[in-house]
Amino acid sequence: MDKMSVSKTKKSEYSLEMDHVFVGYGEGTVLYDITLKVKKGSILGVIGGSGAGKSTAIRAMTAQLKPSKGTCRTAGFNVKSHPSEVQMRIGYVPQLEYLSLYYKFNALDNAKFFGRHFGISDKEIEKRTKDVMSILGLGDEEFITKPVKKLSGGEKKRVSIMIGLINQPEILFLDEPTTGLDPHLRIEVLNFLSKINKEYGTTMVLVSHDLECVDYCDTVMVFSDGCVVDFGDPRKMTRSLPNNGGALTIKFKSMEPDDDEKIKELEEIKYLLHVGRNTFRLFIPSEEKVSNILNKLEDFHLYPINHYVNNCTFLDYFRVHSLYTYPEKAQNIKEKLEKE
Repeated sequence: MDKMSVSKTKKSEYSLEMDHVFVGYGEGTVLYDITLKVKKGSILGVIGGSGAGKSTAIRAMTAQLKPSKGTCRTAGFNVKSHPSEVQMRIGYVPQLEYLSLYYKFNALDNAKFFGRHFGISDKEIEKRTKDVMSILGLGDEEFITKPVKKLSGGEKKRVSIMIGLINQPEILFLDEPTTGLDPHLRIEVLNFLSKINKEYGTTMVLVSHDLECVDYCDTVMVFSDGCVVDFGDPRKMTRSLPNNGGALTIKFKSMEPDDDEKIKELEEIKYLLHVGRNTFRLFIPSEEKVSNILNKLEDFHLYPINHYVNNCTFLDYFRVHSLYTYPEKAQNIKEKLEKE
């Protein structure tokens, strides 16, 4: 018998562990063979396109869904046999604030409503509310006592984060924490989350389409078609691109419809991304190849008006592999599992 299914065992260095987890609805499987470990106090980013499996994975991690195969331990407890123990030790911030907040209540009243479910005294709830709201930049009495409906979108998001932290969870799950926010507010919210992570050592799992979140993550897990197709340190991932993560950006004054296909055929180019009007990022093995590429482009009657080599971002990495490798990786995983 799995010791975790009975009680929490000796302290682990991991807040989240999945061991060959499959999740299905009815007779269909939607998550395939997920294995991972997330260290305590770290930040995991969960990314992928719509329908890739991110939300299903989070529902399994938070004991909302039971794995059909494999074992998932969150905050040290088996999600299948001890879902209530898991949910007492995690926090959850939904994408839409109205799902976690009562708009007629102020922040403190919301905190009391949810905190009492965890058996926390009103006095302790008030202390925790003020402490967290202070870190989130809303520590003034005005914000704590103002009805939520009168707060801005960014302020509501931060109150929702405070509610997710009211039980001092070991691990905080955030579903699209920056969706719907203006660019400067997205960065602001991510900075506040980073402060919370450092202040309390709270493990965080960020599910997001906005790849700005990756800059704040220790580890990234990428889903494609129900499979984990990439996992690791996002900075190392980016540097694994050709030329140690340095790409040639090139812009042309004008182009014919099939000119990009001609560029792709150049042997020096491993990957190509369209990044703007008549503008491309070419992923090449080294900067020494640039002159060769420019000469060959002239043979195609393509004359750049600007070109330079600069460092790639994780967005470049994600776009490259979404186009060139992730779909095939997911297909290979499924085919291998079918043969076993």
